[in-house]
Amino acid sequence: METLLGSSTSRAETGSLPERGHGDTVLDEVRDLCRDDHAYTDGTVFNSICSAPLDIARRVYAEHLAANLGDNRIFPSLRRAEAQLSAMLGELLGHPGAVGVTTSGGTEANLLAVLAAVRRHRSRSGERGGPARIVLPESAHFSFDKIVGLLPVEPVYAPLDERLRVRPAELARLVTADTALVVATAGTSEAGAVDDVPAVAEHTAALGVPLHVDAATGGFLIPFARELGHELPPFAFDVPGVTSVTLDPHKYGGVPIPSGHLLLRDGADAELLRTASHYRGTVDHHGLLGTRPGAAVLAAWAALRALGRAGYRDLVGGVFARRDLLLGLLRAAGFEVAVQPQLTVVTVRHPEPERLVDALERRGFIASVARRYGLLRLVVHWHQTEEQLRALVAAMADADARAEGGAA
Repeated sequence: METLLGSSTSRAETGSLPERGHGDTVLDEVRDLCRDDHAYTDGTVFNSICSAPLDIARRVYAEHLAANLGDNRIFPSLRRAEAQLSAMLGELLGHPGAVGVTTSGGTEANLLAVLAAVRRHRSRSGERGGPARIVLPESAHFSFDKIVGLLPVEPVYAPLDERLRVRPAELARLVTADTALVVATAGTSEAGAVDDVPAVAEHTAALGVPLHVDAATGGFLIPFARELGHELPPFAFDVPGVTSVTLDPHKYGGVPIPSGHLLLRDGADAELLRTASHYRGTVDHHGLLGTRPGAAVLAAWAALRALGRAGYRDLVGGVFARRDLLLGLLRAAGFEVAVQPQLTVVTVRHPEPERLVDALERRGFIASVARRYGLLRLVVHWHQTEEQLRALVAAMADADARAEGGAA
């Protein structure tokens, strides 16, 4: 019998398909495969906007692994859950009547929003109208880089202010009546910056140009933070002129991956995304995927129902309190906070951010560098404790002290 320490391990590591199955050792092989992974709860992960899912969401997901959102005849519950989930999310964002499309995450949701804009543009200008012009902040998520490579769009980028938010006046000069879509961000991935959506929407609404808000990072933070008194601008359907919003329940919503959502103010926009099913009795699709994990829909539904507004307020309040603790620790240790954070991403100005991140990783801590800005990036999440934040800053200070002394 081959053992984990014998040839079966080498085949697992090289991806070789065994002639005979390893049913009696495969779980050990998986553990060995994942031996270098970090756990969110072990106090080492400071670069991720995702975290371990809530227990209730994990349980529901595990119980419905076979559920396929693409087959409503076998799983009629999923269509009901998706509609109710969309209503709850729509209510959270100021429009309970919003039409929702479950997605695999923010990238797919953003893609669908741009696809709707492309199809709307073609319906107005005809096939000879050329690429659809979309105006985005320079801080737009890199999912839009993928989208630009996939769809016939002409991107135009608007500059940022000193807090890494789009400049509304500069963006307004780039938007014309024939612009197919404008994008704003409610929580940039790199710095957690929240664009002034009301200022952007005032201009786009006057021209009748659709405005999509990418709130994959901030969608489960901003509404509850505002309820707690944090000064953050409205960003969703309570702002006239916002036509669609991306949300990611698998970020601060506590839902297992993959779980994203696109919300549309107008049901007519959802029709732009319709793809007819080839099968009698199977509903038409509005998302990119065919077979889709129904477990994620049920898990998101369960998380919202289990926590309610009060539960999410408590979680968000704790995360913001730890963010403020981290800010104080960094400043006390002599580190320069680059931008006063609006959400839970803390950026640090450092002469050698790449070197510091490498030094932290040698000490077991995972941080990141926002490469477009040359800043150390730290993400605060509910999987961290005060003690772990103190340990992180101590490791940063130690890494710098050793670098000054010539040590690694």
